[in-house]
Order: sequence, then structure tokens, then C-alpha cells
Amino acid sequence: MLMAPDVTTQVVGSQQPSYPSVPTTEVLDCRAMTWHDLIREAREARGLSQKQLATAVGVSQATINKIENEKPQSTKVLDALIAELKLDSAAFPREAFGAGAGSAQAVTRPTRIAGGITALPEFARDPAYWAAAAGLVGDVPLYAAAEGGEGALLIERDSIGTVKRPPLLQGVKDGYAIYLVGESMAPEFEPGDILMVNPRLPVLPNTSCVFYNTKADEPSALVKRFLSSTEDKWRVKQFRPEREFDLDRAEWGTRHRIVAKDFRR
Repeated sequence: MLMAPDVTTQVVGSQQPSYPSVPTTEVLDCRAMTWHDLIREAREARGLSQKQLATAVGVSQATINKIENEKPQSTKVLDALIAELKLDSAAFPREAFGAGAGSAQAVTRPTRIAGGITALPEFARDPAYWAAAAGLVGDVPLYAAAEGGEGALLIERDSIGTVKRPPLLQGVKDGYAIYLVGESMAPEFEPGDILMVNPRLPVLPNTSCVFYNTKADEPSALVKRFLSSTEDKWRVKQFRPEREFDLDRAEWGTRHRIVAKDFRR
């Protein structure tokens, strides 16, 4: 049997071999992920183009491109982006939501507590906050009226300002006011009076209303006393000159009840 000879090896030098055929990785950059990166990665994960995401949230593609390239430090459309991409708002810094850090306009974001439950910010625990957010308190919009043909009023499409909400419109969504012209309802309503309108209150016989022409090109209205109705007519009354007459329900299809007035100014 052949025996392997004893071999003594002396290491006189060592050099790491090079393998030119094996690719190496060079780290060019290393930085923390920003909220802009979260938006970009979520968009790509959902297979959306910048243009598709922009259309979904109602902005331009250029806006999305700027956001993903960290041009703005905050954006008013971040809430919409988070909702569209199904992200967690708690993962975004407060100052990213349309206001700078430390700004008086900075938005208070919900915080996470044990168990993954979202805790409401303190202000949101006040019922008055939700009432204001729903448009149930605060001033009401004021619309101007101009005299049209046959005693009709032409109502401006945009409000001309606001007026203090009266008690009868407290807690009423979509309440509004009209600055009246014309004398057909004097002395109940004089030119210059501001009429407070509750569009959600049921209309009862012998109550005054604003009737809207649903077929006219321009917002056209009549302020009259509602008396009664048939299947196709409203029976109404005015005071100057005093008379009763019918309105075609197919033409004057909407009526809103007047609940108060602010005397002429």
C-alpha cells in the first residue's frame, strides 16, 4: 500500500485572487426613504402611470412628477393621493399635508395607539367641529337677485358674500340667503330684505317659499306664498298687486321654504 508522504507547506505570501468575470456592486447612493418615495413606489406597485394617478386625484401629470422628484415639501392633494393609493396617513409627516412644519395651518394628523387603532386628534372629539365641517354652523352664503320678466327673480350663480346664520338655520345643511328685489310680496318682504331659506324643511300651506324654474337657462325664481297644490299646479299668492294664481309644477319644479328675514339694509 502506498503511503502519502508527509507534506509541509510554508505560506510565504497571500494575495486575494481577482475574478474579472464576476460582477461587483458599487454603492452609488444611500439615503433615507422620503414620503415622496412612498408615493412613487405605491403608484408603481399598483401599475399606474403618472398620468393615470394625476387623473384620479384631479391634478396634472406635471404635479405628480414634481411630487415624486421631491420638488414640493408639502402638497394639498396628499390626502387624495393617500386615499387613491390605499396608504396609511400615519406614515406621512404632518408638514407634508399642505402646510409647512410649525405653521399655524399645519394639519393635525391622527396618531396610532396600541392595537393599530387610530386615535382622533383632540379637536375632532368636539361635536362642533363636525358640525362646522358639514356646513351646519357658521355663516350662510348670500345670493343676489335681479328683477326678471313677469315678476321673476334672476338669481346669481355665485354668492356675493355671507351673512350670519339665524337660529332657524342652526344645524341646517345647505341653508342660504337671498338679497331680495321687487315689491310683489310687500309688506311681508320688502326690497332690500335678506331672506333666509331652508331647502330641507317641508313646505306647508300658507308658508312663503322661493320657487325655482327648473327649465330656464338662467337661475330664475319667484318668491310667493304657497297656498295649495294639485298634481300639476302650485296655487300661490302675492300681495302687490294682491292676487292668487297657479304655477306649472313641470316648470317651477323646486320650492324652498323661507324661514326668516333680515330687514333691509
